[in-house]
Amino acid sequence: MKKWKVFLSFLFILIFITSTAIAANSSNDILVSINGEKESVREVPVVMDGQAIRLDMPSFITNGTTFVPVRFIAEHYGAEVDWEQSTRTATITTEDKKIELSINKSDVFVNGEKVVLDSAWIPKLVTFNVGNSRTDSRTMVPLRFVSETLGYEVGYDETNRLPFINTAKNGDEDKDENTNTSQVTNVVVEKGSTNKPKVTIQGTEKLNYSTLSLKNPTRLVIDIENATLNVKDIPFEDGIGKIDVNNGPIKRMSVSQFSKEPNVVRIVLNLTEEADFDLVSGDDGKSLTLSFVNKVKKIEKEEIDGKEAIVIHNTNKAEIRTMNLTNPERIVVDLLDSSLEGGNYFEYDYSLGVVKGVRVSQFVPDNLYKPNDRIVRMVLDIKDGITDPEVSINTYDDKMVIIPEANLQEAIDYSMKDGNGEISISTNKKTDYDVKYNEKEKTMVVEVPSDRLDIKEGFLSINDGLVNDITVKEEDNKYKIIVSFRRGIEYTVLSNSMDDEIILNFNSTEEIETSDKTIVIDAGHGGHDPGAVPNGVKEKDVNLAVALKLNESLRNKGYNTIMTRDDDNFVDLDERANIANRNQADIFISLHSNSIGNSDISGIQVLYCPAFDSELKEKDNYPLSDALMDEIIKGTGAVNKGILKRPRLVVLRKTAMPAALIEMGFLTNSEDAKNLQDDAYQDIMVDSIIKGIERYFETY
Repeated sequence: MKKWKVFLSFLFILIFITSTAIAANSSNDILVSINGEKESVREVPVVMDGQAIRLDMPSFITNGTTFVPVRFIAEHYGAEVDWEQSTRTATITTEDKKIELSINKSDVFVNGEKVVLDSAWIPKLVTFNVGNSRTDSRTMVPLRFVSETLGYEVGYDETNRLPFINTAKNGDEDKDENTNTSQVTNVVVEKGSTNKPKVTIQGTEKLNYSTLSLKNPTRLVIDIENATLNVKDIPFEDGIGKIDVNNGPIKRMSVSQFSKEPNVVRIVLNLTEEADFDLVSGDDGKSLTLSFVNKVKKIEKEEIDGKEAIVIHNTNKAEIRTMNLTNPERIVVDLLDSSLEGGNYFEYDYSLGVVKGVRVSQFVPDNLYKPNDRIVRMVLDIKDGITDPEVSINTYDDKMVIIPEANLQEAIDYSMKDGNGEISISTNKKTDYDVKYNEKEKTMVVEVPSDRLDIKEGFLSINDGLVNDITVKEEDNKYKIIVSFRRGIEYTVLSNSMDDEIILNFNSTEEIETSDKTIVIDAGHGGHDPGAVPNGVKEKDVNLAVALKLNESLRNKGYNTIMTRDDDNFVDLDERANIANRNQADIFISLHSNSIGNSDISGIQVLYCPAFDSELKEKDNYPLSDALMDEIIKGTGAVNKGILKRPRLVVLRKTAMPAALIEMGFLTNSEDAKNLQDDAYQDIMVDSIIKGIERYFETY
C-alpha cells in the first residue's frame, strides 16, 4: 500500500511539474552582476510540491548550481533569517538547525560545526536589473545545500530542466502507517464576498491532497489521500457524485472514491477555461477551500503617462474595495479573490506624491468580509501633514495602476516665522501668473493656468492670526488661489515672472489689537448636568460664576469673547467644540471644578490634548496650558497638581485651536470649596487666567 501511494503521489507531482514547467517558460536568460562582474544566468522557478514558485528577485542556475534569495528560505521553509551587515553573514534558524553562511566564503557553520562548501555553492551577492535604474542586490544561497541540510528532498527534472523540492522529510513513510484515515464528509460550492465560486472540502481528520491540471477538456483534479468518501448530500450515480455549478470557471464537479489501495478520494472540476487557483487549509487542517484567484506577482513604481504610479502586476483583473483610514493617514486597497505570490507580507519604500510607503499582505478577513475570502491588502502610507489624500485607480487585464492625486498641501506650502508669512505654489512647468491683492476685503488672489497645477479644488484652514484660510477654485481654465487674511498686509513677490515655484512673502501692516483675538469661554456642565456635587455645592454653578467674571474682564480689555453658555443651560460637548470652530477662535478655555474620594487632596490641574492625538489640531496645545498653570499658581498660591494629557475629552480633542481645561480646585476639599465660592478668590482666579492668556499671546 505504501509503495502504491508514494508512486501515485509522485506520478501526479511529475505530471504537474511538466505542465508547470512548459507554462513557466523557464529557460529565460537574464543578466546579473556577481561580485561586480556581469554574467548571464538561467532564470528558473523552483517547483515545490508541484507548484512553481517565483519571487520578486528570481532564482537562477549558474555553473550547474541553483541559487535562491535567502528570503525564499524564510518564506517557504518557515525558518528565521537574520542578517549581520558587518560580516555579511546570513543566519538561518529552524527548530533544530542553525546555518551560518557568509557571502563569498566557503566555510559554513551548521549548529556550530564547520562545513566547507564546494566552490560552485559559495553564497553570492547578486545585483539584478543590471543596466537600468531599478537595480536591486540580494544575498543568494545554494538551494540544494540549504534544503538538504534542513532535511528536505531536492531533485532536478532533467526533461524540463527544473529544480524541485519535496517537503516530505525522512521518516514520513513510517508516519503514514500511523496517520488516521480521514472521511470526506462534504463537498460544497459557496461564495465569498464576490460572485466567484469557492469549493470547500470537509473531512474528519487532517486532509492531505495533491492537484493535477488536465486539458482537452480543461479539468482540475484534487486527490485527497488516505481518505474515504462519506458524503450524504450529493446525488450519486454509479459511485460518482455529480454537482452542476455553471458559475465562473466551473461547469460541473464530480466526487468519487478513486481508489481503495491506497484510499484516495478524487474531486474533478470541469472548467470553462484554465484559471489560477489556491487551496487553503482550515485552522484544524480538516477542511480545504479552493478559490479561483488573481495572483499578485509583483509591485513596482513606474512612470505612466508622465506620472509616477504604483503598478500591481496581476494574472487577472481583480474586484477592488478601497477605504481611507486616519491616525495615521492611509489609503487601503483590497484586491478580492487574490493571492500574494512569494510570501505573505512585503514592504516597499516607494515615495510618490502623497504616498511615503507601500505595505502589501495576504489579509486575514475581518468582519467586513466572509471568512473564506482570499484578499490581498495594499496599504498606502500617507506623508505626514497630508489630510484627505486621494488616488486614481485603473484596472487592466494584467495590472492595476494607482496614481496618487496631487494634494493641496503638496502644491501649496504656507509657513509663518517672526510674524512674516510665506506661501509657495509649486507648478509642473515654468509658468506666468498674476497676483492681485484686495485691501478692502483683505484677500489675495493668485491666478495660474489650469494645466500648470496638478491639484483639485480645495480648502486649507490656517488660522494663525495672520492668514485665515486658503481656497483653490478653477474658473475659465485658470486656478485661483485665494488667500484670506485676518488683517491688512503688504506683500513681496520673490519668484520670477516665469517660474515653476511662485513665492510670496507678506507681513501685517496693522497693529495686533486685543479685538483681533477671539476667546471662547466654556463653563463646564449646566442644566440637567450638575457636574460634581460634594457637600451640596454644584460644580456647574461655580464654573458659571467664574466664567461670567472671566468674560466680563476679557471684554473690558477689548478681547472678542464667546461663551458656550451664559446661564444654567445644558450644551452638548460636541456643540461646545463646534461653537469655537465655527467662530475660528484663537483659544478655547474650559472651566471646571474637581472632585475625588480623598478630601485631603487639593490644588489646580490643567488638561490638554496633544496635537498628534487630534485630527483637527495643527498647533502644540501644551504651551497654553503651561502659561495658564504658571500664572494661576502664582496668583492663587494653590497646589500645582500637574498639566495632564487628556486626548479623550471632546472639548479638547475636537477644538481646532489651542485649548485648555482648567480644574480650578477640588470641591471635595473644604479649603478649595470655600475659596471657589468666594468672590475675592474668584477675582484672583480670573486675573490669573487672563495673565496666562496674555503671556501665551505675547509668546506664541
